[in-house]
Amino acid sequence: MPLLLHKLNLTHFRGYDALRLDFAGAQIVVLTGLNGAGKTNILEAISLLAPGKGLRGADLLDMKNRLASAEDLWAVAAEVETASGLPMRIGTGLDREFKRRLIRINGRDARSQNELASIISAVWLTPQMDRLFLDGASGRRKFFDRLAFAFDEEHAARLNRYDKSLRERLKVLQGEMGVDPVWLSNLEAQLAADAVCIAATRRQLLEQMARYVEKLYAGKTLFPAPEISVSGWAESETGLRAAVDIEEDLRARFRDSRRADMLAGKSHEGVHRSDFLVTHRDRGMPAAQCSTGEQKGLLVSIVLAHALMMQGEQGFTPILLLDEVAAHLDDARRDELFRYLLSLNGQIFLTGTDPEIFAALRPAAMFCAVEPGRVGIANKGSTRQQAMP
Repeated sequence: MPLLLHKLNLTHFRGYDALRLDFAGAQIVVLTGLNGAGKTNILEAISLLAPGKGLRGADLLDMKNRLASAEDLWAVAAEVETASGLPMRIGTGLDREFKRRLIRINGRDARSQNELASIISAVWLTPQMDRLFLDGASGRRKFFDRLAFAFDEEHAARLNRYDKSLRERLKVLQGEMGVDPVWLSNLEAQLAADAVCIAATRRQLLEQMARYVEKLYAGKTLFPAPEISVSGWAESETGLRAAVDIEEDLRARFRDSRRADMLAGKSHEGVHRSDFLVTHRDRGMPAAQCSTGEQKGLLVSIVLAHALMMQGEQGFTPILLLDEVAAHLDDARRDELFRYLLSLNGQIFLTGTDPEIFAALRPAAMFCAVEPGRVGIANKGSTRQQAMP
């Protein structure tokens, strides 16, 4: 069964004072409107239902509607049907006292946002990601780690714990928390244990995706074929040696780098320094050196291959949030993208300024006209999936 978002309610969120949307089981939802109308705000709200900071990675205080009163707090609530067919109610918003993000699942407070991982997963492409291959490694790690969230529910929790331990270790080294040798060793042991699991999940993701890239290109797609690898000491050792030996060596590497880390104010060892490398396979060219159109095509290929992988290995597709993805594709590639999306047994949200760009998705898609502060339903679409020709 597909993972489906049935209803979405926004309160004092971004440009919406109050918005209630019922997607009526539609698997493809097209949001169209002028730039600045609020299309991406809806995608951001959906992304906040999954673990993480959302597709913008914005500060929680910045998500509040600017016209709301000082006492008002923003909130996003949804009714979801899981891939196993279970109805779930999810809510997230800003805590008044601690200015942190709150999560509620079926009316109860969640201990952490990691509990969302077993309910919903989402993958997105936004215009800001067009520089993914040109900017630093951090953005690429976040992108590929999010792909890993979908098939390994514990990956997000491990990354959060790893980042927290990394920050605490640095504070200990710099004397902010007092130098306790036992505590420092325990922190490094936890870092090493989590790093081994993180590295293994990343390697598993790329190995599985490589098989589905081949399946995607068996149909002679117009999109470029990506070759993806990960550079990092722990990832390179994974599969060659026993996990316990890698973990022991990581503890030693953390221990040996203490002085350098203290002086530099940063940690030189660990999976937070790894990078994902993407190459245009047919041209043998790093993605960073490809044209803007080729880079966009490589991103689309990665998301499609991941969707096929999830469908084949896990039996469902994450919710796809595709912000202005179709606008910069030529007609042939746009039509091919739409054919693949129609063939997926999952829910996809697309945005654009011109509804005619998405004409090939009729009558399957629900079309929504977005204006500042409101959304109108143009047609309700179909809940049935179509086979890929």
